Amino acid sequence: MKKKWMKLVALSMSLMMVLLTACGSGQNAGESTAGNTSAESSEAAGAETGSEDTADANLTVGVIIWSTDDGLGADSKKALDAVADDLGINLIYRTGSYDAENQTTDLENLIAAGADGIMCCVIVDTSTDELLKVCEEADVDYQVFFRNIIDEEAYNYCMSSDHFAGYICEDEGSAGVDMVDELIAQGCTTFGLINREAGNGVIDRRQQGTMEYLDEKGLTYYVSTNTSTATATEMVDATDQLLAAYPDIDGLILSSGSNGAIDAIVTDLEGTDIKLTSFDTPADIEGSFNAGNLCMLTTGAQIDPVYALINLYCKMTDNPKSETPTEYGSNYIYMKSAEDAKTYEQYFGEFNSYTADEIKSMVDMDLASFEKEMANYSLEMVVDKME
Repeated sequence: MKKKWMKLVALSMSLMMVLLTACGSGQNAGESTAGNTSAESSEAAGAETGSEDTADANLTVGVIIWSTDDGLGADSKKALDAVADDLGINLIYRTGSYDAENQTTDLENLIAAGADGIMCCVIVDTSTDELLKVCEEADVDYQVFFRNIIDEEAYNYCMSSDHFAGYICEDEGSAGVDMVDELIAQGCTTFGLINREAGNGVIDRRQQGTMEYLDEKGLTYYVSTNTSTATATEMVDATDQLLAAYPDIDGLILSSGSNGAIDAIVTDLEGTDIKLTSFDTPADIEGSFNAGNLCMLTTGAQIDPVYALINLYCKMTDNPKSETPTEYGSNYIYMKSAEDAKTYEQYFGEFNSYTADEIKSMVDMDLASFEKEMANYSLEMVVDKME
């Protein structure tokens, strides 16, 4: 990959700033002051390495993600590490940032640490282009995962950039519709939506699709809106307050179960007749279904960053899937029972969706073939491959 000589100057200056910041603070230089500040921030400028030593890798990719400890975050890291090993890529993770400022700091620190490319799960949609501009200045390619770009100005800027590899996301609105239908099938008539504040493109689409469908069907629903940084305890409190205010609610939809929220709410509902559907996965999936309230999980999205990494790798190695930034859709997997959970954990407990040879084959696929491969992704596909 060709790099501008100016990048070396920029990286050196950035690294000096990181070192000066670290010397003048009791925190690690890369630790976020917002969101999760658990052990995810590691000693090397708050970074967490994923695959082999940097010396053994040809390329280094920085991954900015909300967490690698909760269900989806941990599964995503597991999948990314496996694919990085297959491709000989070194990964450095940055976690725990929930606003544009802290994600920008994460990105700058990753570039200073030598990242050749950046994968980012953008928290604030309107900052997508601003993050890209940092990459452009350093001659680093940039890939968005778990997100599309809603803001028109940000979208237009990114789609015209030579350093933007593209984005990938799931059909959030349709998933919300399917979750409502499952609750109706379970006999629910009055719905409680445990939502998040606006600004996160993915969650916004989930919530919008769900509410539009409820309105279309003329169903009664009540909404609790929570901050993007709400803890599991705060999400439980919000759920309890909503149920206390509207005791006729018999079905709940959790638009974001990350950072332990789904685990905590599953425990909180035990002993009630209230049915629960949720995006994201609890740590104990089978146990959560057996608890009796959970009736549907919308999950399996850890394949999203896998396809994103492949797409970014192709661009970084001068073999892009397209001459313009790509816009991909990725499939969700639905689980509706403890039996589904057993099957999921059996085949997804480790990353078994693709072999190393299949990963390398996807690198060589043309755009149409790659998109067809993504469209085929399902629980049944993985099961068939493993049997």
